[in-house]
Amino acid sequence: MPSLGPAEILVVLVIALLVFGPNKMPEIAKQVGKGFREFRRVQQHLQSELRDVVSEFDSPSSTPSVEQHAVPMLPPKEDPLASDLPAAPPVAGPEITAPLPPPEPDAPSEPA
Repeated sequence: MPSLGPAEILVVLVIALLVFGPNKMPEIAKQVGKGFREFRRVQQHLQSELRDVVSEFDSPSSTPSVEQHAVPMLPPKEDPLASDLPAAPPVAGPEITAPLPPPEPDAPSEPA
């Protein structure tokens, strides 16, 4: 792709002046400048982030990472003092049963 030289930039500016007029040109120039500054700021931020990530993989860090820290553990379930107690039955959820039908009155049996 050919680069823009001073002559091409001058032609673009003259056409922009004719299209937008002299009153709008300063506002347009401010907006273009803000856009370029924002683009450069984002570009520098991304470069620094990528540089940090790559440096983490290239050299081992002197500070321990989260994975290197010891994880606290719970005490064992078997307590020597609690071995004298009977084992508790496992806890289950509520038992769902159908209600019993009412007892039928004793009637004389009929032959079948």
